[in-house]
Amino acid sequence: MTITADGRPYALLPESERWRADAMIAAAITRLTRIRLLVLDRADVLVGAERDRLLWWLDDLAASGEIDTALVFMSLKAPPSGLPDAIQSYWVTNQQVSNLREAA
Repeated sequence: MTITADGRPYALLPESERWRADAMIAAAITRLTRIRLLVLDRADVLVGAERDRLLWWLDDLAASGEIDTALVFMSLKAPPSGLPDAIQSYWVTNQQVSNLREAA
């Protein structure tokens, strides 16, 4: 099996593009196995609009019933805002977890 993006080999892709390819492969495995759980780490390699696209893509997967839960881990300088209603986010600071919707 060969993984490519726009005809380019996986090994030649920038880190962000490799991460997105990995996320799509994980989503495909989730769909094929019917586990309905998607776990994505290091989402902080995405910047700007790519982070927004990720969250709205996950929202679409949940709305269509393809996933029940997505666990996405990333390091951020500030808590996210403007998230889709279906997304619950948590902020970890000094080993303390807080629910962002309850804090708002």
